[in-house]
Amino acid sequence: MKPRALAVAVTLSGLLLGGCASPLANKTADAAAIHTIEQNARLARYNFDGEVRVKAIRLPGKVESLVEGDVVSEVAKSFSLELRGAVDMSKSRVEMTPTFRFSRPNTETWLRLPMLAELNTLTLWVDASVLDLAFPVLRGEHKGKYVMFQAPQDKVKKLPIDAVLAELPQVAKNIYAAVDSKAYTFQPLDEAARKVGASYRIRLTLDPLAEAKMSKQAVQELLQLARRHAGEHQKEVEEFATAVGPLLDASQEELQTSSQTDLLVSRSGKLLGISELREFSVPKEKELAVTVASTVRLSNHEQPVFSMQPTANNVVSFTELQPPSWLGGKRSSDDEEEAVEGEDEAPLDEAALAAEAAEEAEEAAAAAPVVKKPAKAAKAAKPAAKRKPKPVARAQ
Repeated sequence: MKPRALAVAVTLSGLLLGGCASPLANKTADAAAIHTIEQNARLARYNFDGEVRVKAIRLPGKVESLVEGDVVSEVAKSFSLELRGAVDMSKSRVEMTPTFRFSRPNTETWLRLPMLAELNTLTLWVDASVLDLAFPVLRGEHKGKYVMFQAPQDKVKKLPIDAVLAELPQVAKNIYAAVDSKAYTFQPLDEAARKVGASYRIRLTLDPLAEAKMSKQAVQELLQLARRHAGEHQKEVEEFATAVGPLLDASQEELQTSSQTDLLVSRSGKLLGISELREFSVPKEKELAVTVASTVRLSNHEQPVFSMQPTANNVVSFTELQPPSWLGGKRSSDDEEEAVEGEDEAPLDEAALAAEAAEEAEEAAAAAPVVKKPAKAAKAAKPAAKRKPKPVARAQ
């Protein structure tokens, strides 16, 4: 091979290899995790599906003395929350379909509530057919329609929603960057990572103290975001900021959390899935703890598929729905009575009115009593003649 051809081949090989190099190569675990989280928030176009369920439960001794702990654990494990949906932040749309499920051998029941949110217009569409037994209109004239809830658009236009959404990726980066770098570690690939095609498994481990610190950092970042876009509402934002601190501290005293989160990342740096164990504990009841396991898988990056497609023909505004009778609405029987009354009071034309008047006159004439001429008065009887009294015999 000629030297020039060899040089070209080497250059092309270098470019190809460089193009295939991972953006996470040579990064530390914390830098790789933060890069992945920020990029996922910035692109934010994908489908997702996952599950949340109770993995373990620990009860205080005084509770176990009243009820068997394994019974409580089995009941808790029988419930699960399944999630699926889509995200497309370029259109400010997030779709989510939660399914609440209770499952035991030979027994299963579930409830599903699909919903679609358009963030920049503060609009929510809900497939509320699960409630059609309580709301008759959802199985009548509005059967199969999405119920729309929408904030007043004249007020929404005054809100800096698009500017706030544009800054969220940086907010997410700042939150995770504030965590101690030692909390991030690379882990060997496990079955879940291989199943989604991940090349990296990055673990974030947080104890209750680190969780509390991260929560405070998140609140601070969101407050700073609110301050930047508060405009004439700066006073309200500062009042909220003053009140939220004590509330957060109080909530952390009542409930503590610790977590172990695995980020499953592709070679190109895309987030493919999240696997997490989170323990909730009550400081005042040290023996009480619940561990929740959750898994989320991401797919269809850059090409999310939405199940709900609201249009003018398949949407009804919540304000147009007649509430059921148990919420103060009218009953169907009431509507029927009103309809009957309306028919009775319907106006007639002139010919019909004339015919009706003539018929009423005839009926009145027929029903009127016959008037007889008064009888002649009887002649007065002559008074009876007075009789002379008979003489009475007297004793001699």
